[in-house]
Amino acid sequence: MWESWGSNMVVKVKWFYHPEETKLGKRQSDGKVRGGPGRGGGTPARGRPVTPCRPLQNALYQSCHEDENDVQTISHKCQVVGREHYEQMTRSKKYQDRQDLYYLAGTYDPTTGRLVTADGVPILC
Repeated sequence: MWESWGSNMVVKVKWFYHPEETKLGKRQSDGKVRGGPGRGGGTPARGRPVTPCRPLQNALYQSCHEDENDVQTISHKCQVVGREHYEQMTRSKKYQDRQDLYYLAGTYDPTTGRLVTADGVPILC
């Protein structure tokens, strides 16, 4: 955090995306993506398995997108952990009702729209 020329406090932040904020998520909400049983899902022509296209509750995708923001524009912070850690934490009463706890579902490139799971598997639809 540092002070800008205009005497405002500025912080550099890394962007994370909710599934519905990704290009794929936006296409799904428009009804332009087919997938799942009876709707054209399955295996692509090359025979590679497809990771299912469905909304993931409390999932976030990390990105290389960073920028500098005035601290007054930040509404809140959140905690992002690995999926296994998230599942352990949410079994505890201490974390069950937390609205600021998320798990890392993978990586998103906002310029290409490419999604990759945390295990490195491309998400194709």
